Amino acid sequence: MNYNLLLTIVIMLLVGACSNGPRPQADTGSAAYEMLGRTSVENTGGYRLAPGDELSINVYYEPEMSFEKVVIDSGGRIPFPYLGYVKAEDLTAEELAQVITKGLAGRYVIDPQVAISVLEAASQKIIIEGEVDKPGSYPIKGKSTLLEALALAGGPDRTARLDEVIVFRRRTDGVYAARFDVKNIRANLQPDPVLEGGDTVVVGINQAGRFYRDILQVAPLLTIFFLRL
Repeated sequence: MNYNLLLTIVIMLLVGACSNGPRPQADTGSAAYEMLGRTSVENTGGYRLAPGDELSINVYYEPEMSFEKVVIDSGGRIPFPYLGYVKAEDLTAEELAQVITKGLAGRYVIDPQVAISVLEAASQKIIIEGEVDKPGSYPIKGKSTLLEALALAGGPDRTARLDEVIVFRRRTDGVYAARFDVKNIRANLQPDPVLEGGDTVVVGINQAGRFYRDILQVAPLLTIFFLRL
């Protein structure tokens, strides 16, 4: 193989690797923090129940209708005296309490007072993908910050692009995206954003860094190749 041709191919690959390509369309800077706060307040209306969630139900002065722990089944329902199976999935705890109150009122209890709390939210998970040590789905208790989430996944890889860490949040009106620079967050130059269950974190790939790493790994083979030319 002609040496000049091989050199040309390597240069072309280096140029392509150093190009990071188009940046994902996502809010950045203060707009990114505002987006996460805005979607949390405006679109959630509180935590939405899901199969596997554990609930505590208290109907005041009605011990036979009160339960220390009830688990939402795979169909998104809970069994309840007199009412049969009640749909709980996608409702907030307050909305489910209203459904039970309405079902009991007048027929079974004169003035039912129902309180429901979430003991454990099985659906409170975040997904971490991209250039991290252990990508996957991780449960969280309540809310977690971006740095805490990355720690769950073993931290970013050496080839990660730390200024391209994107949080995706799905809402009924679409998917929102916010891009953060982890280097600035670690240096306390920017706040550590708060995540919530259902978020997806994608850590970008530093194409140039990965290419150089791969070159170093195959360097001995390249040396042998050149010696044989």
